[in-house]
Amino acid sequence: MTVFRDPAEMAKSFGRVVFCAGFFDGVHVGHRALVAAAVAEAEKSGATPAALTLEPHPAAVLAPGAAPALLVPRTERRLRLLEDAGLEACLLLEFTKETAATPPRDFVLGTFGPWIENPGFGCTVVCGGNWRFGAGGAGTPGDLSAIAGGRIGVRVVPLATVGGEAVSSSRIRAAVGAGDFPLAAALLGRPWEIEVSTFGTGAGRGVGTSLGAPTANAAVADAPRPPTGVYAVDAAVLDGEGDGAFRRAVANYGFRPTFPDARPGEPVLEMHFLSGVSGDLHGRRMAVRFLARLRDERVFDTPGALAAQIRADCAAAAGLPPQGPGGHQEAARRKA
Repeated sequence: MTVFRDPAEMAKSFGRVVFCAGFFDGVHVGHRALVAAAVAEAEKSGATPAALTLEPHPAAVLAPGAAPALLVPRTERRLRLLEDAGLEACLLLEFTKETAATPPRDFVLGTFGPWIENPGFGCTVVCGGNWRFGAGGAGTPGDLSAIAGGRIGVRVVPLATVGGEAVSSSRIRAAVGAGDFPLAAALLGRPWEIEVSTFGTGAGRGVGTSLGAPTANAAVADAPRPPTGVYAVDAAVLDGEGDGAFRRAVANYGFRPTFPDARPGEPVLEMHFLSGVSGDLHGRRMAVRFLARLRDERVFDTPGALAAQIRADCAAAAGLPPQGPGGHQEAARRKA
């Protein structure tokens, strides 16, 4: 995907373009329906399908204390997901307080001016009916073509639904917060995934060593947080000696209640791999896909009893089918 920050520079390379407009947090099934419509529109007109999106999320600028935890915090990964869905270019606009104060007319002329002013160019915007632009979100899809004097085509795509309700990033965050990962996966079109950096050691009681399974510890930051508990996950090491393949693991997200003297200040994600991983996992960047909630986190009388339960958890996790896209090819692009 070719990324531009200046509309005039983009127009030099892509005189005929179909923009898919939105922030695209999560690039969920609703977003991919928009992308599919933009790609189909571009194929009909011989144009380039492209994203029109912002960085950072507007709420991070206007109300940072109330900004949502993003499903895909890193812009680079969000753009990769859009590229995988079929978009070939992106106009990435910086969102600032000045941007937020821009009247809708000025936003349209400033963003789409090169395509409006050049008779040989062509531009269409594909969006959802709830897409807004300009100060206070006053600009609607219906305003866009009028402001552009008919030089910008507009196609509004109905919101996608799952289970009779509209798909949205907020609905996915709610599913994650409830530990309902099958629903989150249905809304995303893939398992919910986070990227973490591993650190330090576990509780220091040798439970992971007794299992003979490599263990990795990480904090969940800059992402929606699931309830504490034990989960089946697929995880991949994205740097160092890691090959990028996703492998099954059992993850405890919580406070290590069996070892109160090792209780962390914030919940810790402690992963025990079933197989296929070796070596030191400290200080690695990893992708973790949450598949299913296995049980609540609870106190065990002895480390041995905890180890026995983790073995049972591993057996339960091993029985789940593979889920989501494969590891090697995808993760190789994510190692940068």
